[in-house]
Amino acid sequence: MVREAVDQGMTMVALTEHLPLPLEVDPDNSYGMSPEQVDEYFALLDEARLTYPEIEIISGIELDWRFGAEEYLLDWLARYPFELVLGSVHMLSYPNGDHWEFDHPAYVDGWKVRDEEGVWREYFDLWMQAITSKVPFDMMPHPDLPKKMGFKPTFDTTEYYQAMAEAAARAGVLVEVNTSGLHKPVGELYPAPALLREFYLAGVPCTMSSDAHSPKHVGRNFEEGYAALRAAGYTQITVPTRSGDRRVIEL
Repeated sequence: MVREAVDQGMTMVALTEHLPLPLEVDPDNSYGMSPEQVDEYFALLDEARLTYPEIEIISGIELDWRFGAEEYLLDWLARYPFELVLGSVHMLSYPNGDHWEFDHPAYVDGWKVRDEEGVWREYFDLWMQAITSKVPFDMMPHPDLPKKMGFKPTFDTTEYYQAMAEAAARAGVLVEVNTSGLHKPVGELYPAPALLREFYLAGVPCTMSSDAHSPKHVGRNFEEGYAALRAAGYTQITVPTRSGDRRVIEL
């Protein structure tokens, strides 16, 4: 991943592996790292920094928000020096312990037995829970993730989008234009143009991500992402740093 970023002339790359989930949610560690892999993750990041000193490498982590997850996430953050904390919702979760990964191809049939509008409204509620929680998120990636498998909202989402943007502005987080959606069944960037526009109107700074799951995906479709930013009104892109500061680049 880092070598590919260097080859493309990038000056910063953030690695944002998924935090381990509780065993009752992810018993075979197929979704995120296993608890034993977290130390290895930091060791690999240190090795990459020694190998490629010409690029800034941020040790990030993506936290999966679920019902009742706040203390679990805070405990992990207290134990490790993650430099960039992402907050996302990949599953609907309930007080009885049930959960459903709505964006996973293996569980796409779940959409067929649920009310699509209800799924979206539950997702919006969970997303708002996450951003208003005590967890110190730095960035909220792919904010309209449920559309990944092609199930876009069929109702007026304006109030939800405005609430998300206002909450993001209050929390001081970054959002991202995530280009990976172009290669999913939905075939479009995250977030949708209407949501990106609300983030802009609320003054939420925006960054860029290819959400690469393999080296060949690093930096793909950034030009399309820049075009989306410009169309929403953005004239700058905001970039995180290892120190927690942000730098701004004119588009």
